Amino acid sequence: MKNILLTLTFCVHFFVAFGQNVNPENGPLFPENEVNRVDITMDPADLAFLLAPGNEENREYKYCIFEFSNSQLTDSLHNVGIRLRGNTSRYAPKKSFKISFNKFIKGRQFHGEKKFNLRAEHNDPTHSREKSLLKFFIEEDIPSARSSHVALYINGNYHGVYLNTEQIDDLFLISRFGDDDGKLYKGNYGADLTNDPNLYMNDDIYEIEEGDEADRNELAAFLDSINILNGEAFSAYIERNFDVETYIKTLAIEHLSGHWDNYSYNKNNFLIYWDESKNLWTYLPYDLDNTYGIDWVGEDWGIRDLNDWIHPDQARPLAQKILDQPGYRNEYNEYLLSFIDKTFNNTHLDPYFNAQKALLRDYIDRDTYYTTNYGWTVTDYDKAFSAPLGGHVDYGISDFIETRVRYARQQIVITSIEDDLLNAHVTVYPNPTSDYLIVNMGEISYNRSIITLYNLNGQIVGRWGKKPTQGTRIPLDRIKSGNYILGIEYETAQGSWKSLMGKKVIIN
Repeated sequence: MKNILLTLTFCVHFFVAFGQNVNPENGPLFPENEVNRVDITMDPADLAFLLAPGNEENREYKYCIFEFSNSQLTDSLHNVGIRLRGNTSRYAPKKSFKISFNKFIKGRQFHGEKKFNLRAEHNDPTHSREKSLLKFFIEEDIPSARSSHVALYINGNYHGVYLNTEQIDDLFLISRFGDDDGKLYKGNYGADLTNDPNLYMNDDIYEIEEGDEADRNELAAFLDSINILNGEAFSAYIERNFDVETYIKTLAIEHLSGHWDNYSYNKNNFLIYWDESKNLWTYLPYDLDNTYGIDWVGEDWGIRDLNDWIHPDQARPLAQKILDQPGYRNEYNEYLLSFIDKTFNNTHLDPYFNAQKALLRDYIDRDTYYTTNYGWTVTDYDKAFSAPLGGHVDYGISDFIETRVRYARQQIVITSIEDDLLNAHVTVYPNPTSDYLIVNMGEISYNRSIITLYNLNGQIVGRWGKKPTQGTRIPLDRIKSGNYILGIEYETAQGSWKSLMGKKVIIN
């Protein structure tokens, strides 16, 4: 089992968020704890065309009347566009739809939005995985799409429950970054961020969503840099040109949630935005339904090593080179530990998913299209929040979270940048021990020290303050047997404090 080494330096940079969240409020279009109603009225022949076998790849918009209602808003628009959306989901029996408010009337918006994305979530029996993760990213101040469930009616007929996700477009960029003066790329399958022009010049792989399509010079320069530079040169470049802090946090959430259909594992489903005014790249998470134990590649995402998570046989230079840097890797592990302690655990998430289950159940029960994908029934819906259904559903949501957290505690490793100093100068003996420890500080000059013993859950079980003249014999007669981590903080002769850590102690 890998040891959990807890950093002793007082890091608050990711525990406390200062200022306003980068994401806007939900507003009337994306309410929590409510299912909106969307009514589409259109020519039956146009609807038949959209749903006809053989037209799955068609991207033609058809005219419709759009009506939206919930407890905060009732409104409608005429001459709205509707078409199919998605990739593989286009071939699912229950179709996903894109609604465009400005397709036929340029510049028009519906309460601040140009488009709706009505996602059938056909791989997820709970219809709740993607919604929960978008909410998680937003709460962690990561630029992400807002979302809310809708009950869809077409020509008066109920077509089931859908997840409406905010369009990531120029309006999204302005609301999160202050302007849209840059270029937004969507990474589709194959977007491994290597500097291969056969890939990055391919619009099917790197799709320009917003910005000038005349060239891809800034993307080529970015990919050259992250592929060619190494070590300190890579770190210096990435700090200047990429929002690495947000990306490390995003990686921690993606990996904890089992989001394998992303960049770091499947070279798929992400957006990357170049903010020209800041000359800064930002990674945006996307398409989050294959999570919490949904699997199509034969992996157990509940137990996969979080420090060996990236695809092992293919190049993923951005993720791999960042996590190869000890400081960034520490930060990634610190996020993992913070999340499983605070927000990614059953205590925190089970009440949310129980509320989701109750909110959507009646809509699922009436959704005849729900059964057409994999034969699921409302009984399967009830079960899927806590148990696997077989096929591609390897876990229920709650049992995935329990398994993921349990294995994460064995896998998280946080090391000190001063470990070499600790190993060279500090010795701890006898170890294993039962009654006492001697901590020898060697040639380290210090005014006083604080020695702390942690259990593997990060809880303090003992703390002792020592001066050089007092010796460093630590009594252990009141400490239960088990494995512990010993950390040392000391005040230098100049009055500053330094932290050492990383000594595993076994008490018999």
